[in-house]
Amino acid sequence: TTTTTTTTTTTTHKHADVKFQGLLMALQRLPISFGMAMRLRGQCERLAAKLVDKQHVFILGKGYAEPIAREGALKIKECAYLHAEGLSGGAMKHGPFALISEDMAHKTPVVMIILDDEHAHHMRTAAQELKARQAEVYVITDDRHLAAGIDPDPIVIPQNGRLTALIAVLPLQFVAYELALKKGIDPDFPRHLAKSVTVD
Repeated sequence: TTTTTTTTTTTTHKHADVKFQGLLMALQRLPISFGMAMRLRGQCERLAAKLVDKQHVFILGKGYAEPIAREGALKIKECAYLHAEGLSGGAMKHGPFALISEDMAHKTPVVMIILDDEHAHHMRTAAQELKARQAEVYVITDDRHLAAGIDPDPIVIPQNGRLTALIAVLPLQFVAYELALKKGIDPDFPRHLAKSVTVD
């Protein structure tokens, strides 16, 4: 029994060490990954042009991509004064589906972060359900094949292990920045907001 416990503990420690080393390597690659993602600015500008006259936009992610979706929505609100909601990939079924416009001339834009991870299938299913409801679906992904049948021109970010989702924040920030410029808004001075908060 003692031998079994020792073996299990050793295996657990080795597994944790492998995960830690993988995360450490991903951290070390972040500057290169973000540098590679800088080339996406032109594509993000084209996406911003499609959003400039919209009233709402949803950004969906799952797993590590969910907080990135929320951050992207926050930046679009701050910089471009566009109502944006960052949600979990499955959350649309719990109410927000009702906000998808049925007006073909004013389709609701939805940006999906679909990564090559355990959530890919669920995110693709959600995207297909949105398209079936006439939403305009745009995809940010680390694997172009995951956008097949959903978005013919996905924004493809570099893969970087467990930190791949973090790279998706850059194109979302580019979109927010380009939207602000197209609306004649100075993104360095968002309305009613201070760049630094000095009080609680």
